[in-house]
Amino acid sequence: MKTSGLLLLLLWALTTPMRAQLAMNTSTSFRIVNSNSGLSLAIAGDAQLAGTTAVQDTDAALQSTRWQFVPEGNNTYLIENLYTGQVLGISLASTAPGALALDWADNGTPDHLWQVLDAGNGQYKIRNVNSGLLLGISGASTAPGAPALQWVDNGTPDHLWTLQPAGAAYPGPLPAKIEYSSTDTAGIHDPSMIRTFWGYALFSTHSAIHEHVSLDRVHFFDAGTALPAVPAWTADETLGSGDLWAPDVSWRNGKFWLYYAASSFGSANSAIGLATSWTALPGQWKDSGTPVLTSEQCPGANAIDPAIVVDDSGVPWMSFGSFYGGIYLIQLDKTTGQVAAGATCEHLANRIGNADAIEGSYIYHHGGYYYLFVSLDFCCQGSNSTYHIGVGRSVNVNGPYYDRGGLRMDQGGVTLLRTSQGRYIGPGGQTVMEDMRGPLLVYHYYDGENNGLPTLGMNELGWTSDGWPFIRSKTEAQQH
Repeated sequence: MKTSGLLLLLLWALTTPMRAQLAMNTSTSFRIVNSNSGLSLAIAGDAQLAGTTAVQDTDAALQSTRWQFVPEGNNTYLIENLYTGQVLGISLASTAPGALALDWADNGTPDHLWQVLDAGNGQYKIRNVNSGLLLGISGASTAPGAPALQWVDNGTPDHLWTLQPAGAAYPGPLPAKIEYSSTDTAGIHDPSMIRTFWGYALFSTHSAIHEHVSLDRVHFFDAGTALPAVPAWTADETLGSGDLWAPDVSWRNGKFWLYYAASSFGSANSAIGLATSWTALPGQWKDSGTPVLTSEQCPGANAIDPAIVVDDSGVPWMSFGSFYGGIYLIQLDKTTGQVAAGATCEHLANRIGNADAIEGSYIYHHGGYYYLFVSLDFCCQGSNSTYHIGVGRSVNVNGPYYDRGGLRMDQGGVTLLRTSQGRYIGPGGQTVMEDMRGPLLVYHYYDGENNGLPTLGMNELGWTSDGWPFIRSKTEAQQH
């Protein structure tokens, strides 16, 4: 009995920290308040520069005191600063006690992952997954401006935090009511939408390029598939499954252009196709009959997730890519929409860690900059999806692209734009549509209150004084 009692005690000691991990409430943002000092975690001087130290300060002194816990699976989280669009990490991904906590791009490195542990009495410990050390304040200081760091769990009160709800991190999606046919109940995935002379055309995947139509951008009616049949040339890329992905619709030269991907999940054996139409109506699309681009033509890339942008001189370009080296760009022929003669693949962005989980690129031209929107982490797992949306910008369509903190996107830089929030799980697969009121972010999310169904999300974009996009609230949109 004594032996079994000791074993039970040992088992309890080993498993208690795991049982104490919290499933955080992602429907709200938080102020992370140090229990020892009563001050809030913030970014020194509200600086946007990547690598700025996290400090404790008063809410009145700084704007960077609101944080969002972004789920990354297994009760681990990114801790995003909603003022900077960067995430809390540890200097140089150190595992040593005393290493500073700082603000950095969500580049996928393990020092950006955190666990939240229940310490009782409404207090919590925040543990870095990479080092196993706790977030605390240097010297257990109670002074404003004292830096945050990681340290061993030695029982000092500066390792305890309270989480004070501070309002929704992002506005909810705009209203949308989708009609599904009896043969298409898979939801809306990888949406791309365009305003036409007759209304709105919305395209989505899987298995075929589905089309929905709307007159008011609220009520969407199922119109079947854009193409009457899956093009025969795609069979080699899809292993015969006929699975087509990630449509991108655009308009130029008096007609509509619909690019799409043919692949199989988890494979770089992929190609991008093209169909055109004078009306954008279902059944009136003509496929080109051959691939626009294959992965073999761009070594190291995955030829999926196409998106078209036209530069200042009227030249069309296609961004594409997923994992396998990240995001690339190639020039297209103005007339045919095929790859331009002599064009080469140019690398725009990648993610340093987490399996190079970056895809779903879209470039939008605004105010003298090209903005590169990307989807980070993992889609297609319903309510367990960890997708989220980031952005960077460049003065040239072919880069280099930088995030708001000054990091290049081809070196892992990215500024977060929208993450999971409550029922709106895994937002991604985004495009940007020019609507009557300005740019509209169009994306999918997995509805946590509807069995993780892929669902259409839309939000109007606004722009900060220094030219960075943000998700507009309904009040801001109404005032526009």
